[in-house]
Amino acid sequence: MKKLILFLTIIILSNSISFCQTKEDLYQKASDAYDQKNYNKALSNINNALDLDPNNLEYLFLKGNTLEKSEKYEEAYDIYSQAIKLYPKDSKSYNQRGLLLQKIQETEFSIRDFTSALSFEKQDSIKLTLYVNRGASKINIRDFQGAYDDFISAYHIDSLNIGVLNNLASVCDEVGKGDKTLEYLKKILTIDSTFIGSYVNIGFKYQEMGDYKTAISYFDKAILLDPKEALSYSNKAFNEYKLGDFKNALSDINRSIKLYPANSYAYRNRALIYIAKNEIQKACDDITKATELGFSKMYGDEVDSLKTKFCH
Repeated sequence: MKKLILFLTIIILSNSISFCQTKEDLYQKASDAYDQKNYNKALSNINNALDLDPNNLEYLFLKGNTLEKSEKYEEAYDIYSQAIKLYPKDSKSYNQRGLLLQKIQETEFSIRDFTSALSFEKQDSIKLTLYVNRGASKINIRDFQGAYDDFISAYHIDSLNIGVLNNLASVCDEVGKGDKTLEYLKKILTIDSTFIGSYVNIGFKYQEMGDYKTAISYFDKAILLDPKEALSYSNKAFNEYKLGDFKNALSDINRSIKLYPANSYAYRNRALIYIAKNEIQKACDDITKATELGFSKMYGDEVDSLKTKFCH
């Protein structure tokens, strides 16, 4: 009986507190829960806030974000659309809906949203974000020239923005401006010498150029900054393999796989090393593993060709 009375008292107290909460209190609780990744709690509180102020753009935006994080994409889309209908000149809502559409691979529609926002947005910092996001969507449909044009537009707004520089570098080769790739990437390092992505991308560029020793030096710098970054070990191992340094290549690729055992590309790299060492059965085991992890879907038919050639 005491437990029952205590339970009822708590319920009554909780209802009393909830009744006294303002929409601002509810929004703050929803925001805090969102930051803590407690999306059910966030959604409950933001719904209560919207009951008190149904057309509040900030509240709608948080609800859309919460639904998206909960992978309720259709509901999130509806909320962003509601915000756009209520506030047709709010670029933030267009941008967020565009990102959602980008995520669910409705790329053409995402581009349309970013374009709509750019048609009326006047603030440079927001325009930069929209150009970068639209450029990323254009990459997804292999419109590399369109992506480059958007990134250049963002670059003209802020030539020291690391994200812009990195994205520009990512499409230079595709639009015949490969000579600018290293320039943009190395500029990043003059701005932030701890930006790992730039070291990795510079390593890739030297790898493509066949300068494997220089590539390794950049992957080493990335590893120094983050010794647990699995992809840097995998990339370094591939360049060691190309130089015939199979001992170090095998050591680095094993470390990469230990850190990130779901990376199909690492198994492909190790298979190449085993083939070079004439350890064909081990290579075939890795080819099978790469296939199981979806290598062909993500990267093409290379491991299928290796399997046909070496595994019978």
